[in-house]
Amino acid sequence: MNKFSPKKYIISKGRNLPFYECFINSNWKMQCLATISISKKMPSGKFIIAVYMVDLLYLGVKNTFYNMNFDNIQYDEFIERLNENPEGQDVCDISHAHNIIYGAIDFAEEHGVKPHKDFAITEYLLDPDLITDEIDEIEFGRDGKPLYIQGPNDDIGNIF
Repeated sequence: MNKFSPKKYIISKGRNLPFYECFINSNWKMQCLATISISKKMPSGKFIIAVYMVDLLYLGVKNTFYNMNFDNIQYDEFIERLNENPEGQDVCDISHAHNIIYGAIDFAEEHGVKPHKDFAITEYLLDPDLITDEIDEIEFGRDGKPLYIQGPNDDIGNIF
């Protein structure tokens, strides 16, 4: 008997699932740290949600995770928790989210930093074809140079 594998499902079918909603923290420009939540709808009517914590100053995608098989109630609860965030959440254009994520990855990789290990899965919930020229208008780094600001959960030994 084959056991259902969420990772295999996302890698094989994730790119083809329709986008449902996308949110970003309201103060991402000021903080230079974006928390982007992207949802996709599965044929069953359930949802997959991917979250990307994006450091625009240096580290790129510093964390990412996904949840799947959320029914409507679980999805609504997730959105409620997002909206309880004191930073606030804004609806985000899906192309804009892609430009932030992929631009930050490119900037970080230019400086020797790879995306979080789970991006190897959550990247399949994105569509690189949605990147636009807007990617060139987003500022990464400070004055074009990387700037590392240690977060409370950063293990500096794994970064440098």
